[in-house]
Amino acid sequence: MRLSRDRRVMVRGAATALLLLCLAASLPTALETAAAGTAGWHETSRDGITVTFREEDGRAAELILEMAVERGPALAEAVSLGTVVPVRIVVAPTHEDFEQRTMGGAPDWWVGCAFPSRGLVVMKSPRIVTYPLHMEEVLVHELAHVAAGRVLGEVWAPRWFHEGVAMSIAGEWRLSQVPSLTAAARSGTLIPLRDLETRFPDSSAGAALAYAESFRAVAFLMERAGLSRAEELVLAVREAGGFDAALEVLYGGDRDDFGRDAIAHFGERYSWGLLFTRWDFFLVAATVLFLVALVVRVGRARRRMREWDEEERQESARRNRPSGSSWQ
Repeated sequence: MRLSRDRRVMVRGAATALLLLCLAASLPTALETAAAGTAGWHETSRDGITVTFREEDGRAAELILEMAVERGPALAEAVSLGTVVPVRIVVAPTHEDFEQRTMGGAPDWWVGCAFPSRGLVVMKSPRIVTYPLHMEEVLVHELAHVAAGRVLGEVWAPRWFHEGVAMSIAGEWRLSQVPSLTAAARSGTLIPLRDLETRFPDSSAGAALAYAESFRAVAFLMERAGLSRAEELVLAVREAGGFDAALEVLYGGDRDDFGRDAIAHFGERYSWGLLFTRWDFFLVAATVLFLVALVVRVGRARRRMREWDEEERQESARRNRPSGSSWQ
């Protein structure tokens, strides 16, 4: 009888331990979904992607799900992943909710944040963003973080590397980012890459420069390493087992060497780049090109007219020339 009681105690203890483990494993998901389906929260899912949202963000959630399903496969393929799913996307209805879900680590101007190891993306609702929001651009950038992060796994890499790779995978580089690089290069205020290893500036202007530098730093590293795709760079870092080891192989130097050379490269490349991004420069350049083309065209026309006049004079002289016969 005592043996039976002990067995029951053991069984109950094991069951309790198993239940606690299950609860612990499900706790992050429960916190992330914020009791989805209750208290005003809803979910919509398709093809391994789930969007959690408040009722007032239902339309935005459907658009986000549609974009994620459409763009996800290409992002996974860009880093040689079979798929980027499963992914959960939470649409934060308030700034406070966004801050809580990102653990207070996001500046006010952020509208998206990714946690690759958890397959989680948090986005602000378009309703609470006061400036024009390119929702698809933000979503694709965060999904690119998830894709690259899953390839890297536990391998550490600097923040600038993560951001530059995500921008490269998402195809985000635009000419509009050149002025920030140009202004910083000409004023000597480029941000050392060492300062961008763990966090970015809190100001939107400083962050814009940091993102531009990150993209160009990744492009510079790929160029020096002879790589043509961000996928190759991410895989090289993973296979090396660490960013520093990969940098030694790909670049032949450490982070200080690369950071110094990258900043020098930016300074050389963009110190006069502002000229090529100003509308008035393009207007003047276009006017000059038009005038040069006009002068060339007029010159050609005049030369052709002179050639025609000369041909006409020669033809007239030939017709009026006496024949070779003689009169007796």
